[in-house]
Amino acid sequence: MVSTSNDGIMTEYLVKYGALKASRQNRPTDLLETLYITERYRAGDDLKSARAGYDHSVWNGVSASDVDRRLADLDSFMTKLARDRAAIWGITH
Repeated sequence: MVSTSNDGIMTEYLVKYGALKASRQNRPTDLLETLYITERYRAGDDLKSARAGYDHSVWNGVSASDVDRRLADLDSFMTKLARDRAAIWGITH
């Protein structure tokens, strides 16, 4: 079932991000999509629309150093989000 709420969609991307981090495969297109959706989530945008309208061309002209900086921020955010969600769901580690 595909989530339609922002929190539900963000949970899907959190799981996807975890899978990307654990994978031995390099999947930059999935990582960039996750970065884009996460930035839209943090900006308060509607993720259903953002996901439907996502196109990899949004990265045209973005410098590699800017992408690297934003990916580092993504990692920090996703780590915090995972901890927050685990606490809400009553998961202990």
